[in-house]
Amino acid sequence: MADKTGKDGQNRPLRNSADKSGDDSAAPAKARTMHPPRHLSDRVPKSGGPTPESAILAALNSAEELIEGYQGWAVDDLEDLWRAFQDAADKKAGPADIRQMFDIAHEIRGQGGTFGFPLITAISDSLCKYLDQRKEMAARAGEVVRVHILAMKAVFRQELKGDQGALGRELPKLLAHLRDRADMGGG
Repeated sequence: MADKTGKDGQNRPLRNSADKSGDDSAAPAKARTMHPPRHLSDRVPKSGGPTPESAILAALNSAEELIEGYQGWAVDDLEDLWRAFQDAADKKAGPADIRQMFDIAHEIRGQGGTFGFPLITAISDSLCKYLDQRKEMAARAGEVVRVHILAMKAVFRQELKGDQGALGRELPKLLAHLRDRADMGGG
């Protein structure tokens, strides 16, 4: 039953409309004060479990295993992207085909920087920008997509991790120029 504050400032239980007794003499519910622990250490057991050092080491080892596995997953994603591209190239690609390529490139883009491949992120970001909002893919557009996929394959084949200096700065500019030129010529 909920409470209602009366004119005298006292809390009184609200009467349920289904309650026909008319008895207003029900005692108000008593409030309880809870005192949760103030510090996390009060909630954590003092013994058992890994030491902070071993927990950190385990986390670092797990992260290293993920990083080592990423290139294999990404190559699989890249193969899926290549197949989607070839399927789209074999026919007149429509919005669903383009969306499938965009989704795969978007996935690759999101993981590239996380796992130490900023060039993959830059290339797939460029591809996403090119595919986004595109309704169809003519021959020129297909060539732009193909160049992006081949560039990503080259990055993985050569294991170009981390900062690549001038290449990392110039490649996004070159890809933007390629996208712009393809759009000027149709595609």
